Amino acid sequence: MPGSRPQALALRVPAAVLLLESVPGRATGALLALDDAGRACAGLGPGDPLPADLAAYRERAGLPGGPVWERLAQGLAVAGQLLGGHLWVMAGRVPDRDQLVVVLAEADLPDPSDPSAGPGPAPGSVVAAAPGTALSAVRDGGVVVEWADGGYARTTGTPAPEVVGRSSAHLLRARDEQALDELAAAVATGRPTTVVVLDHRADGTDFLHQVRAVPLRDRTGAVGHVLTRHTDVTRRTAADRGAGARLATLTRLDAVLDTGGEDPAATLQAVAAALGDQLVAAALVAEVRTRPGTQAVEAEVVAAHGRDLHPRLGRRFRRPRGTDPTAGPVPDPVLQAGAGHLVDLGTADAPVGTVTAWLGELSGAGTGTGALAVALRGREDVLGVLVVRPHPGGLGPEDRSVVAGAARRTGLLVENARLHEREHALAETLQRSMLPDSTGLEGIDGLDVWTFYASNADHAQVGGDWYDVLPATGEGPGGTAGGSVAGVVVGDVVGHDLEAAAAMGQIRSVVRTAAHEFDDPGSVLMRVDQLASGMRIGRMASLVFATLQRLDDGEWEMAWSSAGHLPPLLRRGTDVEVLSEATGTLVGLGERPRPTRERALSPGDVLVLYTDGLIETRARPMRDGLEVLVEVLSRSRARDAAGIGEELLAGLGDTPEDDTAIVVVRVPEESELGGEPLRTADTPRRRRWQLPSEPSSIGKARHATLRACAVWGLDRGPVAEIVVSELVANAVLHGWGTIGLRLFDLPGTLRIEVEDDSPEEPRVVEARPDGAGGHGMRLVASLGRWGTTRTRRGKIVWVEISH
Repeated sequence: MPGSRPQALALRVPAAVLLLESVPGRATGALLALDDAGRACAGLGPGDPLPADLAAYRERAGLPGGPVWERLAQGLAVAGQLLGGHLWVMAGRVPDRDQLVVVLAEADLPDPSDPSAGPGPAPGSVVAAAPGTALSAVRDGGVVVEWADGGYARTTGTPAPEVVGRSSAHLLRARDEQALDELAAAVATGRPTTVVVLDHRADGTDFLHQVRAVPLRDRTGAVGHVLTRHTDVTRRTAADRGAGARLATLTRLDAVLDTGGEDPAATLQAVAAALGDQLVAAALVAEVRTRPGTQAVEAEVVAAHGRDLHPRLGRRFRRPRGTDPTAGPVPDPVLQAGAGHLVDLGTADAPVGTVTAWLGELSGAGTGTGALAVALRGREDVLGVLVVRPHPGGLGPEDRSVVAGAARRTGLLVENARLHEREHALAETLQRSMLPDSTGLEGIDGLDVWTFYASNADHAQVGGDWYDVLPATGEGPGGTAGGSVAGVVVGDVVGHDLEAAAAMGQIRSVVRTAAHEFDDPGSVLMRVDQLASGMRIGRMASLVFATLQRLDDGEWEMAWSSAGHLPPLLRRGTDVEVLSEATGTLVGLGERPRPTRERALSPGDVLVLYTDGLIETRARPMRDGLEVLVEVLSRSRARDAAGIGEELLAGLGDTPEDDTAIVVVRVPEESELGGEPLRTADTPRRRRWQLPSEPSSIGKARHATLRACAVWGLDRGPVAEIVVSELVANAVLHGWGTIGLRLFDLPGTLRIEVEDDSPEEPRVVEARPDGAGGHGMRLVASLGRWGTTRTRRGKIVWVEISH
């Protein structure tokens, strides 16, 4: 009832805002301005004139009666009163302006049918409304505050006299330019708008300040005033935001983790982004690798999201293996915490040199950020750590559950990725162990041979592509008399897994066996068909087999047969012939005779055998790729097999989408028969080789290096040979996995790169007193500038030698 104690009431968006002429001591005068919602409430169209006064507006809008209208007619302020039909009204006088602001809004009242809700306020009750109200006038392009009620002061902590007469931007203490621009747009467009700003009161406390701007149009249709409603929505927004953020985070995590097996690195970044965008201020993921039986631990930040944590991407930590075998494990709270347990990095008691201490330093936990860490566990081991930096106020129990659940699922993702990585490494090791030497040292006597193999560049998958070079003998393939004969084969087994690699190994052995039984390639492939069918090899395969025989006059004769494989290419001068004859079905399909065709080879001729990974991509069909390959080969100006191979790779893309095998055979010129390659300025100034991790690779690498320097005409070959010998020896002795050797002839510099799968970086150390070691890297450092680069699987050691 009127005069009763004010009750709290929740209000919706204003249903109407009126600005009336009101001179003290007189009845309320003309209606000066009205908002768009008020026009709609009264059924006014765009061109309809405003009602004359308050009474006319009330009649047109059909508003319920009540004593409050008498107070408004007298120009008196109304603190807040409830009318019938859920309607609430308040009014305030604008000092020195002879104006009265009237606000009508829908009130949220209890549902009468709900007995647990209790009775609501009766019509005519005096009710307190949470929002504060201010009125600003548009003057000369600016917006000036003319009035603010007591509710504004209660909401913001700012007394009305501090803002009246000043720009409306001072209604906010925070200088949020985006929010101010949105409020200015409300004036310019005449449309209501709502913004929420992280503001602070006069006493320094922060709160979420919701501002609802309602433009008022005068009788000419121009926006002359703006009413703003000010509400503290901190609790309501926090609750809504928390539930919404958790739901949004879970939805994004489901989408990311359910489809993230193909690219683990991108998935981990997406996990950090999902948490950082929706639930926390920032997040990072660090992968952790431990050495079984030692205390050695390595960690690397592989994903980070958030302004403060993103610069930490790529940071690494390494704790070396302990020197005391009897020492117990080093306390490391994060790595030793239970599954799903969040560790506060700011309070964790972690010794220096642990992953926990390192993560605390990275996340700024010592500065009071409240950073939390949870281990990413697989089925048995800790594989990484998820670190989150909460928003001010910390994480509630529900938020912690989301983070812990994300850590559990991410740990399984990392474990599956590592299992796939190990399977890939096993298949690649199996595959490369059956590929012959790629340096040419064990190639075909009297021919210049270059070979190349690369696995899938996008997904690091190992497939069934392979090649083989059968060394030359003094007899024909079947033991017949004749000149020196050698064999070359390139094949492709369907699939990209361990089974494909195993099938490749079986077919390679079958081809080698058949090549020593029969005279011509067609007969060899027929024997391969028979043996493959009997072995029940479970994968389809294609291959092309060629023999190369030196004739008495020094020329060479090439014979070939193909089992459904891509045609070899033969270049004479600048003309390229596609050898599409002698083609049959895939290996093991049918028992029909296999045809054989021959070609004579002269000095300078080039034969190229390859798999589809060289020419086919998602954007380039195989037929188009073959045309490009023919064009690149015809334009090649290199005069050595390795140079021609590099030109082919450069012309068709250095990073094939599928696994690729290539063999380039070149018949040397007569001047090269003494063993010295032709020097040429046109050959590509890059060479690459893949070597097994075995002692014999050291000599092969030295041979390949000397040959490349000779082709390039460099006098630094002996120096480069020493450097390559030391680097490859280190990779063989201290590393693991296939060794990659690359040479780059740069302007004024010869760059040497040796890659292996070990992350251990070489160091220059003092030589041992007994002279047994310690000289290698010291010698390398004296010959050129050197350094290391980390890779996904290991490292690259590079040396630059001036020339």
